[in-house]
Amino acid sequence: MGIHQPSSELFQSFDRLLLLRRGGQTCYFGDLGENSTTLISYFERNGARKCQSDENPAEYMLDVIGAGATATSDIDWHAAWKAAPESSALEQELARMHSQGRNNAATDENEKPEYATGYMNQLSALLVRAFRHYSRNPTYIMGKIILNVASGLFIGFTFFKANSSIQGSQNKLFAIFMSTIPAASLSNQLQVQFINFRNIYENREKQSKMYSWAPMVTASILVELPYNIVGSSLYFLCWYWTVGYSSVADRAGYTFMLLCIAFPLYYTTFSQAVAAMSPNVMISGLLFSFFFSFTMNFNGVLQPYSQLIPFWKWMYRLSPLTYLIEGLLVNGIGNMDLTCSPTEIQTIVPPSGQTCSSYMSQYISTAGGYLVNPNASSDCQFCPQSTTDTYLTSLNMSYSHRWRNVGIMIAFVAFNVFLVYAGTWLFRVRRGNPFSRRK
Repeated sequence: MGIHQPSSELFQSFDRLLLLRRGGQTCYFGDLGENSTTLISYFERNGARKCQSDENPAEYMLDVIGAGATATSDIDWHAAWKAAPESSALEQELARMHSQGRNNAATDENEKPEYATGYMNQLSALLVRAFRHYSRNPTYIMGKIILNVASGLFIGFTFFKANSSIQGSQNKLFAIFMSTIPAASLSNQLQVQFINFRNIYENREKQSKMYSWAPMVTASILVELPYNIVGSSLYFLCWYWTVGYSSVADRAGYTFMLLCIAFPLYYTTFSQAVAAMSPNVMISGLLFSFFFSFTMNFNGVLQPYSQLIPFWKWMYRLSPLTYLIEGLLVNGIGNMDLTCSPTEIQTIVPPSGQTCSSYMSQYISTAGGYLVNPNASSDCQFCPQSTTDTYLTSLNMSYSHRWRNVGIMIAFVAFNVFLVYAGTWLFRVRRGNPFSRRK
């Protein structure tokens, strides 16, 4: 720090002094001492006049070296400094430090970290900053909440109290299918936040080595999850019992786990993986819509697996929503009796002299279903399905796949997280990446 005509009080705030004369030549370097006694003693010892008790030490030293407006000096203070024992001691100390530095250079270079603090400290600081940023953006958070609540109420009352008929089972299937649609809007929102965080890192923090890209990515993932899980939980409360799913604790708990935890984890990481590979928000939104539409169209709801042409059956198996929807539906209606509504009952006329039971028994044992009037001898009322498992089989679904599907969803989440890091490194961090800024 340089000082110009300092007061005596300000001068005492410093511990050491480097005094240069015109031309940048050193006149003194060392401690000031209490009340500048060390400095004054040096100059007096080398031929300067006595410093008066009421004289400002800063003005004194400038006067004796001839640095004042009218001051002159007969002493070559640069030569005096070079001959002084203080200068010799300083040279020896510098030589020792240089020698020690050369001896430890290789070790220090290897051990010196790239950043001032470790990964966990960086992550902790970035998480605090990210949550603070979200708390200052209530519009974004309220948008999530309103979308989830409004969607839950709309879909719930659209399929209000679906019964256990064939149509009721179909309604419960579409209630689950439509529950995945709001994820598209939520994903487009969070992609903007992810890319904004990335832009801040690339434009400012990356160049100054404030933190690494890895904790930035981790913080961007973690900060979204609580809000998305809470939003899905509100959706669940508005939707589950309104549609009329089972109130049994293990079934409701399974649905909550898959829909409110596993699914938010999936769409959060999937959308961020796409964003990590995209140069900007617009391209990210286009790519996400393209990929997400495939998972929506080939999950076995709009076109059952048995009716897919062979070429597209691989997409059915690849779509994460195949396993999500199967898990939710078999948990919601699996292993239950199915009761046909009056419009779903088929009327069959048996041969003369046979009851409905004797005429239909072989067919029922093979194809399933049940008779409403088994002892009648005319106008047999037949329901083609007796259990929901028969309906699920027609959709290539099985109640035994419940926990398998949870594991598959977790695997998809883990793969998405890998893609977020890999995409960020390949397209933003790696030297020669396609989106690097040309200087």
